[in-house]
Amino acid sequence: MTNQRTNRKVKLQVWLTEEEHELLSQAATETGQGMSSYVRSTVLKAIKADLGISLDSLKV
Repeated sequence: MTNQRTNRKVKLQVWLTEEEHELLSQAATETGQGMSSYVRSTVLKAIKADLGISLDSLKV
């Protein structure tokens, strides 16, 4: 099984306070990612953690 992205899309829209937006922007900048990429990788890590998937096997 390969780890290729498919064309399936999930659109996520969130409303952030100015402070939350600043934190998101800062975190994305510090990791060298754009905000969308940062949100995607962070959400996938959280989902895998919730499902009990080992952090060692994360491929995000």
